[in-house]
Amino acid sequence: MLAIILSAGKGKRMGESSNHTPKPLLKYNDKTLLEHKLDSLPDSVTEVIITIGHLGRMIAASIGYQYKKPDGTSLAITYIEQNELLGTAHSLWQAKDFIQQNNQPFLVLMGDDLYSKEDLLQMTEVYKNNPDSWVALVNTQPEHFIYGKCIIEDGLLKGFVNDHDHNIPENIIYTGACLLTTEIFNLPMAKVNSTEYGLPQTFIQTAETHPIYIVQATFWRRITSPEDLGS
Repeated sequence: MLAIILSAGKGKRMGESSNHTPKPLLKYNDKTLLEHKLDSLPDSVTEVIITIGHLGRMIAASIGYQYKKPDGTSLAITYIEQNELLGTAHSLWQAKDFIQQNNQPFLVLMGDDLYSKEDLLQMTEVYKNNPDSWVALVNTQPEHFIYGKCIIEDGLLKGFVNDHDHNIPENIIYTGACLLTTEIFNLPMAKVNSTEYGLPQTFIQTAETHPIYIVQATFWRRITSPEDLGS
């Protein structure tokens, strides 16, 4: 299985630190965010694509083209540049030819957020049991939020909604991790604003005809500010 880690963004909300260090190379508990992600990949993943942009050469220099996990196994690493930062769907589309050539299901992870190996493994298990599906990792939040709540029916992701009036009691958010197949490239990229194309907005287009199972995350840490790097 492949894994694609979207790591091209500038991380503007990280302040001065992201001006000289790409966000995926910032450290959390003595390891870079990218190392945490590579170490959490299920054993079935043997090859990783990292999309790079802002200070991308630093990422390639730090991680290299063979990454050794703590258990001694190695991951083959390929880097693909996203020259224009036009959103997560656009970032994935830069790897389209490589992914289609391999013709395998693939995990997609955000380059900054942290996930657990157990949750990513559970996603692959759900896919194995439902090979005509996709899988999205979601997380229940303790506080109410307005934008992008997940609509879930019978264990399937059906859509996203902005809940301005607090009408939906479940505060479930998409974590940015998903398991897709090459059929995603049959869809048009969906715009989220005038310049960016969003991956969740793209894959949700097919929710009524292509099941998207959910896995509830047991661990998910969003890294959006320097304070989030505290342990």
